[in-house]
Amino acid sequence: FQNDQSMQDMQIMGGDDLSKLTGKVSFLCFLLTLFFMFCKDIVGTGRTMKVLLNNIEKYQPKMIKVASLLVKRTSRPDGYRPDYYGFEIPDLFVVGYALDYNEHFRDLNHICVINDHGKAKYRV
Repeated sequence: FQNDQSMQDMQIMGGDDLSKLTGKVSFLCFLLTLFFMFCKDIVGTGRTMKVLLNNIEKYQPKMIKVASLLVKRTSRPDGYRPDYYGFEIPDLFVVGYALDYNEHFRDLNHICVINDHGKAKYRV
């Protein structure tokens, strides 16, 4: 993300050789970093998850399960839904608890919606 817009280019870092997943059970945990290897915090449109899952599936793991702390309620019918999630939230831009806005607010110990004044002040 830059400001509150998703960037068009997506790059999977650290996933050069996923052949170790072949025939294995894989848990993709987003924000809950204790389980396996891929860390994220929120599922919005599902675009990132679809790219990541397509990349992983070519290695034919036995099973893939996805967990996310947050899932956004969107009107987009193509949105991805993880197997497990903690909370469903409105389709608003949230910050805190590792979620950032242009590298700000990541260290808040709670999750909140950033208002228009905050977006304008920290816009890049």
